[in-house]
Amino acid sequence: MDNQEFDRLVSEDVKNQISPEKAEYLRLPSNQDAWRKSLLKLLQNLDEQINGLAQDETTSTRNLPSHMITDFKITADEKRTKVNRFRFYVQQRLVEAERMLALGEDSQDPDLKMADFLKRAIEEHQILMVEYNFEPTPIDKALWQAVNGDWGFVGLKNELENW
Repeated sequence: MDNQEFDRLVSEDVKNQISPEKAEYLRLPSNQDAWRKSLLKLLQNLDEQINGLAQDETTSTRNLPSHMITDFKITADEKRTKVNRFRFYVQQRLVEAERMLALGEDSQDPDLKMADFLKRAIEEHQILMVEYNFEPTPIDKALWQAVNGDWGFVGLKNELENW
């Protein structure tokens, strides 16, 4: 399947217009990255359409006779609403694709996939806390210890009451 056909399949998946087998095909571990990239391209295209509608509206407001502006704005608003609605569903699929990529291989035990996903989430949390100079709470520190296999929640209630 070439990229253009794959992109079309992704778009139809967002609209729920493909068979379950084709939807599963998109979600295969070997296709997940391409699926994500296709969704990002689709999102970019929709953003360009929204920007184009705004530019067209600005130009038309300046150049059209006043009696035609209202009709143009109504039509533009309807198009913008449709594009934004579709964009919302594309974003939902993108979240799904990114989550699947973050969880890792499909053949892995579901509990191990979730554990790996949560470990990466905690590590990313710690990186962001440090990067943006947030002061970690005792709960944050206990969570970070859990990544290393240490249960840092023992006695945490007492520490939090005095914090």
